[in-house]
Parts: sequence; C-alpha cells; structure tokens
Amino acid sequence: MRGRIFVTILAVAVATVLFPQLSRLAARGDYAGLISTIGTGVRQIALLLIPAGAAMLVLSEPMVRLVYERGEWDAESTQLAAEALFWFAFSLPFSGFVLMLTRGFFSLQKPWAPTTLAVGSLAINAIGSYFLSIRYGIAGIVMGTVLSNMALVGAEAVWLRRELGGFETRRTLVAIGAMVFSAAVLASISYYVWYALDELLGRSLPAQIVSLGTALAAGGAAYAGMVLGLQIPEARQILDLFSRRLRRRS
Repeated sequence: MRGRIFVTILAVAVATVLFPQLSRLAARGDYAGLISTIGTGVRQIALLLIPAGAAMLVLSEPMVRLVYERGEWDAESTQLAAEALFWFAFSLPFSGFVLMLTRGFFSLQKPWAPTTLAVGSLAINAIGSYFLSIRYGIAGIVMGTVLSNMALVGAEAVWLRRELGGFETRRTLVAIGAMVFSAAVLASISYYVWYALDELLGRSLPAQIVSLGTALAAGGAAYAGMVLGLQIPEARQILDLFSRRLRRRS
C-alpha cells in the first residue's frame, strides 16, 4: 500500500503537470509535440521511480523492519512483507509509466482505449498471480502484478505509437538504460552503507533510522551525481523544477 502511494505521489505529479500541455497539443493536431511530451513524461517518471525501485530491492527488509516490526510483527512477518516489497520494486516504474501513457489517450479523447487494455491486464494479473503463487507463495502474487503492469505498458505504448505515427522508443530506452546503470550504483552504495551502519549501531529504533536514512541519502546523492554527470536531460529538468519551487517558497 505504501509503495503504491509513493508511485501515485511521484508519477501523478509529473503526469498532472504535463496533461494540460498534452490536451493543447492534441487539440491542435500536433502529434509530433504529443510524441515529444509523452516521451519526456515517461523518462521523467523513470528518472524518479527506477532509483526508488532499486532502493526497495536492496533495502526491502530493513525498510519493513523499521516501519512495521513493532509489537505484533515478528521477524517472520517482516520477512514475508519484505519479500513482497522486493518483487513490487520491479513493478514500480511500470506503474508510473501507465499513468503517463493513459494521460496520452485521455488527451486524444480516447479514454476507452486504456480501459480496454486494463481489463486484459487484470486478467493477466489474476491468472499469473494464481499460478505463480502456487509455487512462489506471496512472491508469486506480486510477480503476477509485475507481469500485468509490464504487459499493460507494452500494449499502451504500441497502441499510442500507432495512433500518433511514432514514439520516442530509442531515445527513451537509451535514457532508461543510463538510469538503470545509475540506479545500480545507488543500490550498491545504499546497501553497503546500511550494512556497515547496521553492524556498527545495532537495531534499536534510533539506530535503524540513522542506518536506513544515511544509506538512502548516500545512494540518492550518488544517483543524482550519476544522472547529472551522464547529462540525462530529464535530470536537469527535474532539478530545475525543484529549484523553481524552492525559490517561490522562499
């Protein structure tokens, strides 16, 4: 639940900001502009959610332990929830992509298209989760969600590409590749910083907060440095957006 709230906050923020622009471009019949804007939105969402997923992959257990292991929760409960969170991390970026691509259909006045595809996605989710859970338990249930989200993103992208006459596929895949590489650096740094501090400080509540918070901060700083150093345009766009907002508040 908390993971989905996180997806909604980040992905909806990007999709909401871009939706009025998408609507104006669609009204003018500017499909080249639509392709560019949707591509930018997908890459911005990827920039935010890929590192979040990477952090969940390597720190799922300490995250769950810090938030939930109080009183009623024991180590076994934490392990089960951490396993689910681990697999959910793979679904995180795709959940965000769905929101952006769906806005593209809405701007074209075709809301029925993503709804139709979502029905198929639900079927994949139900069937996949059922059969995978037989062998993998709770992990299989989340795997079914991952598969359904991946299928929905692929179907929406193909349909939109046909509607618009193109899609920034190559540019987006190259950018995502650089983000995944940067996220791998984040994951490595975050895990080893957490591991060292966990061994040093122990697992009292303050120690867990310090260990996990420091690990996420160190990994996040490394990721930011990587994507800016690789000159990914969306990294500069997001940085400029936050800078403008901070200046307005001050």
